[in-house]
Amino acid sequence: MNDSGVSKTYASALLGASNAPEEVEQELGDLVQLLFQEEKIRNFFLSPTVTLEEKENVLGKNLRGKISDITLNFLGVLLNRGRIIHLPEIQKQFTVELDKKKGRVRAKVKSYPSLEPAQAAKLGSILSEKFKSEFILEISEDKSLLGGFVVQFNDLKIEKSIASQLVEIKKSMLEKKLPVGAIYEN
Repeated sequence: MNDSGVSKTYASALLGASNAPEEVEQELGDLVQLLFQEEKIRNFFLSPTVTLEEKENVLGKNLRGKISDITLNFLGVLLNRGRIIHLPEIQKQFTVELDKKKGRVRAKVKSYPSLEPAQAAKLGSILSEKFKSEFILEISEDKSLLGGFVVQFNDLKIEKSIASQLVEIKKSMLEKKLPVGAIYEN
């Protein structure tokens, strides 16, 4: 089974077993940061020289009572099956599947200048109304837009930027042909 197949299988199983999927989603995101951002911690859990028992003890000692039992048990399953390396991809796949289940759409929004919180909320509500889905906006600033914004989700791209309008004007001007020999004078 390839990596994406492994991730999808584990993510689907965890989603199906979870009574509080939003909590598990948050915990998985936190665990990926904890276990994979810090090199020493990542190396400890990925090291073949550290025994499975030692890894389980460290997880239990440090995480019991701080995360849900289902997430802790899931980490144990990943450790036992040698799949802990797939946790970042499993976390991403879990979020994708939960989004589908909840009817959520994640949209990337690039703007310049950066959107104010009220503007972002209004954009989110307009998108939700238009596309009949809950939108989660991932907002970033992109100075190359010169002004305005670009929204991307699924296979759709909505461009309302000055840069894209300038490209359209340029294309339009290049398509118009002046008659050969025409001279314009004032």
